[in-house]
Amino acid sequence: MVAPVTGKVSSQARSGAARRSGGPRGWLTAARVAKALTGGRVIQRGKTAIRVETDSRQDCTDSLFVALRGERHDAHDHIAHAVERGAVGLLIDRPLDELPPLPRTASVFVVQVPDTGAALLELAAAHRQRHAAKVIGITGSCGKTSVKEWLGAVLAQAMPTVRSPKSYNNHIGVPLSLLQIEADTKAAVVEIGTSGPGEIERLTAVAQPDVGIVTCVASAHLQGLGSLEGVAREKASLPHGLSADGHCILNGDDAACRAMATGCAAAVEFTSVTGKAEWFATDLQFHTLGTSFRLNGERAVTLPGLGTHNVHNALTVIAAAVHIGMPLDDVLAALAAVPSTERRLEPKTSGGVTVFDDTYNMNPESARAALQSVAGLGAIGRRIVVFGEMLELGEQSTALHHELGLEVARTGQDRLVVVGDGAGPIADGALTGGMIAANVHRVPDLEAARQLLLDSLEPGDFVLCKASRRVALDRLVDELLVALGRGDRPTDPEGGREAAAGS
Repeated sequence: MVAPVTGKVSSQARSGAARRSGGPRGWLTAARVAKALTGGRVIQRGKTAIRVETDSRQDCTDSLFVALRGERHDAHDHIAHAVERGAVGLLIDRPLDELPPLPRTASVFVVQVPDTGAALLELAAAHRQRHAAKVIGITGSCGKTSVKEWLGAVLAQAMPTVRSPKSYNNHIGVPLSLLQIEADTKAAVVEIGTSGPGEIERLTAVAQPDVGIVTCVASAHLQGLGSLEGVAREKASLPHGLSADGHCILNGDDAACRAMATGCAAAVEFTSVTGKAEWFATDLQFHTLGTSFRLNGERAVTLPGLGTHNVHNALTVIAAAVHIGMPLDDVLAALAAVPSTERRLEPKTSGGVTVFDDTYNMNPESARAALQSVAGLGAIGRRIVVFGEMLELGEQSTALHHELGLEVARTGQDRLVVVGDGAGPIADGALTGGMIAANVHRVPDLEAARQLLLDSLEPGDFVLCKASRRVALDRLVDELLVALGRGDRPTDPEGGREAAAGS
């Protein structure tokens, strides 16, 4: 259990600490690391590290290697390899004489702690407080990775910026993200996730964000959080963890998010696509180039991304970047150039077919947003939806899958393909909602889905593919695009449609 730095630390105090410490290249010595950690003890002295690494397979040059324990692996078994790859410091929680012998030529410092996992969080908290960078913390059931990527890319156009790699948002990813901050870093965009109660509170205490963002509250991680109310309580830990001189940006169209303003000591701004707020959008239009809207009812903006949820993401990015000090004109110019986030409603075209690759993950809210995005394209081609199972929904899983099927029918999709038994209730819901049975297909696995699609797709079709990550629907997308590019489909489209209808 981490013992985060207590109290709210002002940006002025952090700036002074940064000057005194000499930045990240001056503080990772054995003595300072041990002093920053609960129960830290110097076992051996050596050189000064300039960064932190937790994977001995990576380049460990000049790093402090933190030996983390996992369910199946213990990095203590690989400390010699880390030293061979350049590590100059070791953080361990096992006695040194029980560990593999180090290379004889090694001159590394060693610090021992009771728990390296807790120590990594403490180390990140200490590192964060030694720097004056503005930290923007982002959480939410959907959209947090896209907002993190967009905001990081936008801010990087104006100032030295770091952001969480990939989806580094847990008790390991958040500290590693914070440890990227260097002496000249002006902004750090950090994604903060959760899998159980209390995690966001702990990670917020470590990150001490200057700006907090909550994108939305939806039915995700119900297995660990119990209910939608449990999700809301967990997400509220970020705005409620901000200091009085902080800034909070909330989704004003989400009642659970709006409620988080109560109990938040920081100044609060709302975003909205349905009404007035500090930052709002009107006149939304979806088209093959992306999405257009009017910012605060006046300024025309076009995004490369498709969907209402991306307008919410853009409003959040605008609000945060302007607060950090970036001119609005520069923010909008940078937003227009931001590429689609990988596998998040990412359009990919092959063989005349456009596939919207939304396979990164799936929960009911993100699935509805994807359906609405595709529906908004209008009658410019057939819309085929491929859904796999949504995981971690607990006892509400069947009902939530069935409700999603109703939404497939309501949004007027032309075909539905559900992959695997767990996704079966989506098909049931679509039929209940009025979809024609011949247009609703159940397949057992990815290969069957691939063959069904190749037998029926035509140039001009739009295909939305989405499922929880462990379903691996991304493999279907990749294989489908390759096959379409080779022309692997029937030359008689009528015959293909008949074959699909009879499957």
